[in-house]
Amino acid sequence: MFRVFGAHAAENCVLMFNAGTGYGERIGSYRGDPLYHASLDPAEYGRLLAAFRFKLLDHIVEDPLAGGRTVWLARKSH
Repeated sequence: MFRVFGAHAAENCVLMFNAGTGYGERIGSYRGDPLYHASLDPAEYGRLLAAFRFKLLDHIVEDPLAGGRTVWLARKSH
């Protein structure tokens, strides 16, 4: 997905996404249906952001203002 983000994001574009708190897979639910989740290790997200020229602006684990989600915010750099 980072290859796609990198290919389509213009300079200074902001990328925000949420992920789990660590590497793994889980099955949750959404509106009563099973929902598959998979996340990378936080260090791997950092490496991928840098590899595709995104500068990390903020990373908040289990942000109460985002419903307990872990949020990543980055900007496409030169």
